[in-house]
Amino acid sequence: MSLTLDQVIERIKVRVAAVDPNGPRKVLGVFQLNIKTATGVEEWTVDLKQLIVEKGPSSNPDVTVTVTVEDLTAISAKTLTVGDALTQGKLQVTGDATLAAKLAEVM
Repeated sequence: MSLTLDQVIERIKVRVAAVDPNGPRKVLGVFQLNIKTATGVEEWTVDLKQLIVEKGPSSNPDVTVTVTVEDLTAISAKTLTVGDALTQGKLQVTGDATLAAKLAEVM
């Protein structure tokens, strides 16, 4: 079963909402996801500092990730790793590379 973009975003929202804002966190950063779809590019902000997921670009992302919707859904479904996606050129990352490596924990 293939996930839709809406399902992937919903998964991310659920994971972010489950984070204890007062507890220790593995990932602290702001990700901008540029998701290539059949109709263009959808921009999403995943702010793990403020625990917010919203549609639209981030004014100051720590990491910007550009990926196709197909590859994003494969990463979320765990059929493609972030490392493999990077190696195969399916994922373009700018910004904090150390933070980008933790992207899989968000998905």
